[in-house]
Amino acid sequence: MTAEILIDISTPPSLSFQFGAAWACFCLLGVGLLFPFNCYIAASTYFNDLYPNVPYTFLMSMAYNFFSWILLFVSSKIMPKFSFRVRINAFLLMGAAILFLIPFISKMIPDRTASMVVSLILTFLSGSISSLLFGTVMGLTALFPFEYTGAVMSGCGVAGIIASVLRIITYVSMPASALTASSYLYFFLAGGLLIICFLGFIVLLNLPITRHYLAVQSKNNENSINNSSSGGSTPQVDMKQLLRKVWREAFVVFTVFFTTLSLFPGITGLVENINSGLSSDWFGILFTLTFMVGDLIGRTAPKWFIIFTPNNLWMPTVARLVFFVLFALCVKPLVFKSIAFYFVFMFLFSLSNGYLGTLAMMFGPTKASEHEKEVTGIIMSFFLNFGIWVATWFSLLLLFLITGNKDIFG
Repeated sequence: MTAEILIDISTPPSLSFQFGAAWACFCLLGVGLLFPFNCYIAASTYFNDLYPNVPYTFLMSMAYNFFSWILLFVSSKIMPKFSFRVRINAFLLMGAAILFLIPFISKMIPDRTASMVVSLILTFLSGSISSLLFGTVMGLTALFPFEYTGAVMSGCGVAGIIASVLRIITYVSMPASALTASSYLYFFLAGGLLIICFLGFIVLLNLPITRHYLAVQSKNNENSINNSSSGGSTPQVDMKQLLRKVWREAFVVFTVFFTTLSLFPGITGLVENINSGLSSDWFGILFTLTFMVGDLIGRTAPKWFIIFTPNNLWMPTVARLVFFVLFALCVKPLVFKSIAFYFVFMFLFSLSNGYLGTLAMMFGPTKASEHEKEVTGIIMSFFLNFGIWVATWFSLLLLFLITGNKDIFG
């Protein structure tokens, strides 16, 4: 992949500037991973206005995550055959193109049903691209010290903040009657941010520390090939043996994101504004922003302190299932009747999501051998996305159990 690079691989570059620049670039890549999904969530009022009487948030979430886990399973064998440069550049540019196109669909296709179908198809393509990008970026960071995996996960948290703040800015900068115009501006800026992520990746590739670790990977792969009796062109990874090494971390990351996406944004979106001076629109925006802030803090915290180990990380992960009960009691039966409870629950919910998920993604690659690290990053991404996919369908069952509404799709 990078065998042509001639560089001393005996010791990694250690300049603080290089470390900080690489960390920032990985953080920017993390923004690009989840930014499209957060864009769609933050723009829910726009889609609800376009397609009334349809649970578009649920449909969007299902379309976005429909095949992501399958693609990651397949990509664990196929994607490493292509360079990181080709994969990441292509995925970022395609993702940006879809964000630029999304707001024009309703104008190009006047029929509302047809417009919604095309929008969901584009959302599906966006999710598929983001899934492959996620596996590729996590495979790349697995070659680096685990702090860089934390940088990517922090970036994922930053993506939610940027999406929410960007939506607030475009929402308040125009009158309420100009919802469509503000949404055009919103998606244009969103696509532009992915272009910035693309430029950040170019910078990352040219840093000495990146060239060092890619050269190390190339050298390890070369040694593995020379020592292999199979005669294959790439070192072989025993998937069963690898899963035995990382099954705890895989279980944690699956459970964390299964819990989160089962409740957010679908079930938490049923929580109503009670006894406050906030309008329904502002309550929804601030409630979502609370999740984004807590998630960012949780994803960034492992850079400064780690209070769990790979052996006991499952304990807080399982304990986190209590949020199913807490959020249900915020909807039906309505036990908690103050928005203070809602915001506290949401903050703790998102904080634990970011922190536990990041630790699992950081711990996983440390269990693997050098030639297994890229595949380990993809496997961890697979279980993360598989948890999201299962949660997407499970959330529909929760919607029925909590609301008793048999006609879920309107």
